[in-house]
Amino acid sequence: MASEKVTRILKAKSPFTAQEIAAMTDAQGWAWIYANAKPRKEKLSQICFTGFSAADKTELAALAQAANLETVGSVTKNLAFLCAGENAGPAKLEKAREQGNHILNKEQFLHLLETGEVLQ
Repeated sequence: MASEKVTRILKAKSPFTAQEIAAMTDAQGWAWIYANAKPRKEKLSQICFTGFSAADKTELAALAQAANLETVGSVTKNLAFLCAGENAGPAKLEKAREQGNHILNKEQFLHLLETGEVLQ
């Protein structure tokens, strides 16, 4: 019989009936859960722009999206790059440093798009 946690997850996420879940072992339940888990986002696909004018931010976001980068508005756990302008807030910069994200300026971001290299 599956544990309470496995049973709860299977009831919420699986197509199984309560009877089918009750007949499963913990190992069978976890096997189904892991086999059907949604894949995590690739960390190297998110970028956040901060400290830019609205016009610059729109332009940079369009370039990022054309390069298959997902633009986000805050420093998230899946963030790869923080592109910081002259008016970047200290909280976003600090959080990005703590998470080990690459912090770029506009020129470094444009270089990244052009060459695929991150300048230090």
